[in-house]
Amino acid sequence: MITSNFALTYFTVNSDLENTKKGAYLLVIDTEGLSVESSIAGLKFPAENIAQAIKDSEIEDKVNHRKLIIPEFAVRMKGEIEAATGWKVLVGPRDSSGIPKFLAENWK
Repeated sequence: MITSNFALTYFTVNSDLENTKKGAYLLVIDTEGLSVESSIAGLKFPAENIAQAIKDSEIEDKVNHRKLIIPEFAVRMKGEIEAATGWKVLVGPRDSSGIPKFLAENWK
């Protein structure tokens, strides 16, 4: 999963992710402290930064798939992110409180 480095967003998403029964990694993009919605509007959440975060984190060595879950606010960037990363992009819930249900229904 991916999110911004806005503190409130990070801590909320991380907490909601921990409340699932699924193991997952959370990649945090430097958006200069902006929320996901604000960082997308302000062009601080570009596909190139997401691709770089995947590379820097070495996540490809840690998972046996190439799927990335993005916040619903980033839906319009799905194609750009897939092109930049080579990963299949799934669009997650609008609010992180929906992460447990989303994973239960979409992640086998």
